[in-house]
Amino acid sequence: MNKNKVIIFAVITLFVVVILFLGLARPHRVSGNCMEPAVKDGQVCFLNYVAPYLRKYKIDDIVLFKHEGKTWISRIVALENDTIQITEGNVAVNDVTLQNPKINRSWANWKYGTYAIDEPFKVPSGSVFVLSDKLAAQHDDSRVFGPVAQEAVLGLVW
Repeated sequence: MNKNKVIIFAVITLFVVVILFLGLARPHRVSGNCMEPAVKDGQVCFLNYVAPYLRKYKIDDIVLFKHEGKTWISRIVALENDTIQITEGNVAVNDVTLQNPKINRSWANWKYGTYAIDEPFKVPSGSVFVLSDKLAAQHDDSRVFGPVAQEAVLGLVW
């Protein structure tokens, strides 16, 4: 009798874990090296599409978002109403230089794009400003297509 209870408990626990997992996160394979070393090319990560409903996005969140019909991955570096400026390889938000060691600052072509390059750019309400970690990859990000509407953000990457 005790063995049957253990089996039933294990089956119910497995069922609950599978339902929670499928309901909270979806697998997504990353294509490209723009987020290395945090997320590598070909790596399977999980998109948590529920977390944004439970908390606001924060600087340093890695997100998936839609742009022109494609799914992109990038790191949030500025939030709505923040002012961002990129000069000589430095990224400053509200006049404070970002010190995130995950962002590879040894990028040769930091002037890739037009948004926030040399001139301060205020992120509009309802939007975020995203950058690749490996900026030398010349991966399109908010430097090229501008701020991303929060509605276009699919969720957080685990």
